[in-house]
Amino acid sequence: MDPKYFEPIPEGLPEADAAARLKRLRHAEWGIAVSRLGGTLPDPKLIAELQRYINGELTIAEVAGIVEPPASAAIQAIVTRERLSKAA
Repeated sequence: MDPKYFEPIPEGLPEADAAARLKRLRHAEWGIAVSRLGGTLPDPKLIAELQRYINGELTIAEVAGIVEPPASAAIQAIVTRERLSKAA
């Protein structure tokens, strides 16, 4: 995804932690891409909170409760992708 909105995954993390973080990173990138396709540029606060989600500090439900509006295209896309990835 270009431009890069999120920090790279740190090296040296245990494999399971790195895999979980990569999964959350892909979800966040997907949400931003969907939002951009709809013509909405990402809000800096949303990017900051999504970085916390990627780092495992927040769940996506918590991010949705922080960011205004919580029904943004990016948040909706991330929630959907997260739900579908758990069902697979």
